[in-house]
Amino acid sequence: MGVNIQDTKTLKSVWVKTNEQQLFHQLEEEYGFSKAICRSLVQLMHEFIEENYGNLRSDTQIIYHAVHKDEPPGKSLQDLKLVPVKLTVSTPEDASVLSSSGIQGLRQHKLIRFYNEAYEQSGLLIQQDLAHLLTTSTRTIQRDMKELRDKGIMIPTRGSLQDIGPTLSHKAKIVELYLKGYEYTEIEQRTHHTGDAIKRYIQGFSKVILLMQKGYNSVQIRELTSQSEKVVGEYLDLFNQYRDISNDRLLQILGEPPDKIPCIESEKKGELG
Repeated sequence: MGVNIQDTKTLKSVWVKTNEQQLFHQLEEEYGFSKAICRSLVQLMHEFIEENYGNLRSDTQIIYHAVHKDEPPGKSLQDLKLVPVKLTVSTPEDASVLSSSGIQGLRQHKLIRFYNEAYEQSGLLIQQDLAHLLTTSTRTIQRDMKELRDKGIMIPTRGSLQDIGPTLSHKAKIVELYLKGYEYTEIEQRTHHTGDAIKRYIQGFSKVILLMQKGYNSVQIRELTSQSEKVVGEYLDLFNQYRDISNDRLLQILGEPPDKIPCIESEKKGELG
């Protein structure tokens, strides 16, 4: 299906309206900073706010109530335990996905993002939720999920979650693919994530492992990186699993041989630095 170039421009124009872009333009127009300095300042402020006020939603997120992931199937809706989750409605990379993969590709890209964001916050979206969030029908969602499964991308439902057991977060899946030797383009095709997003997750993995190397424990690492407890645990498990069989990739990420870095069992439990 072809993509109207105007659609891509429209999506980009929505992102321009965000607080980050408004701050960028204010720094550029009122203070005369160069674009490079504006980008650096906005990124610095974004990281500061995320680290200190990460529990607040951004202006491109919504709060949605999802079913708690531990709720078993078969219970009526009014008896289900719900959990509030932050879902990201729009990101800059959405425009790239729309341009390269069309409307269906963008919908599937958002479907994966919504599901994974909810699951990392102990929530589980059902097909009706995804249909509502993506303004489409449950039949379309079912068709999208089947296509994703055929590509090896699993979107577990409440009914199947008990059978398949715990699943890796999308961040850990992407890092694992990289550790297995897949290139960025291959990971993009397999996961429907952009190169920028993949790079960001690998950098997050690197930060977690380097902090472990410095002696921080998993609780401290979570506080310092603003990663969820689940993701930090998965990253540490991946490092211990692949430290011997993916030496070259870990060397690329960390800048030193992985055998120089202790396993998670030897972490220190000192005060937070």
